[in-house]
Amino acid sequence: MKKNLITILSVFLFLYATVLVGQDVGSVMWDDDFSDDDAVAFYDVGWFYYGESDGLVGAVVEQRDGHLYFKQGSFTIIGAVLAGTNGVPALEVDENGDPTEKTREDLLANDFSSPNQEGTFQVNFKSLTTSWFLAATRMIQDDDHIDSDPTETPSYLVYISPLEKNVALAKVPEVQYAMLDPTGYQWLGNMAQYPFELDVLYWVKWYLYEGVYKVKVWEGDLSDEPDAWLIEAEDPEPRVTGNYTYFALLNPNPAGTDEIFIDNVTLREVTGGSAVADRPTIPMTLALEQNYPNPFNPSTEISYTIAQEADVRLEVYNQAGRLVEQLVQSRQNAGHYRVIWNGRDAAGAMQPSGIYYARLSADNSTKSVKMVLMK
Repeated sequence: MKKNLITILSVFLFLYATVLVGQDVGSVMWDDDFSDDDAVAFYDVGWFYYGESDGLVGAVVEQRDGHLYFKQGSFTIIGAVLAGTNGVPALEVDENGDPTEKTREDLLANDFSSPNQEGTFQVNFKSLTTSWFLAATRMIQDDDHIDSDPTETPSYLVYISPLEKNVALAKVPEVQYAMLDPTGYQWLGNMAQYPFELDVLYWVKWYLYEGVYKVKVWEGDLSDEPDAWLIEAEDPEPRVTGNYTYFALLNPNPAGTDEIFIDNVTLREVTGGSAVADRPTIPMTLALEQNYPNPFNPSTEISYTIAQEADVRLEVYNQAGRLVEQLVQSRQNAGHYRVIWNGRDAAGAMQPSGIYYARLSADNSTKSVKMVLMK
């Protein structure tokens, strides 16, 4: 009886410790301190922002003095400025400053973000009238594969109204104007108060894992972070998709010209796990996962893991054994990678329906999976 009691107690303590520890905050997926001389903010981390081609007139987003500077323009019935990224660096643009086809492919193949995340950044509300500020995440990539459309895509928001000194968490459904219209927000948790002042740098941190959503705000150094979260909430029906993060400053006055600075943005992945059963940080085998979706039309994602630094090739062959496309040929560090095949060959020609094979080679090891393109 005593032995059984000890066993039951041990199991209880194990489960209790696992619940307490919860999830692990992993390594940095992407960050940007805006310290380079890239005024358009494309090349270190590729920031996309709304402009005149999107109907937003007069808005300014640019790197200035080691910050990302925002100034509102006029967007239909509101004043607005918006910029976002999924963390992909080294973007290529053409002579008109537009993203090239390679950039579009890179945005799909080399996504540096995750729906489960911890985000940290600094914000300075430089000059405000009646604006509210948003840090939006889990935004879904749009059909042209460049960025995410804040007028359409659902998202999760950190909402800050500095003049009213309010902070809140919200979920935005897939509705018209989406994050631009607060009347459509689903508020999560209780609104909190924070004593914001203008022209002061504040740190903001959010934590988002499945449906658990938290935020904290503080002034001073990063090391001054408080232990307590300002708001802790949970979405009973979480949407765990979407990899874009946007910052926005919105104003009910379409002639608004409010200004803010963003700085020291860092996004880390949050994964399941506990201190009781630590996950290995280095993968132990070469693995090529089944592509998803499968069958597919026209694109599919291929994921793989390499155990150590290696010369890696990822190629697509047709059923006759002919090389169709080489997706990867580079020296890569140990880790997990995701690549998109768009159903085209190296010349850009769309391939017919049929069976194809993804083959992964790393040094002397090879793996392959069968894929079905179905139109």
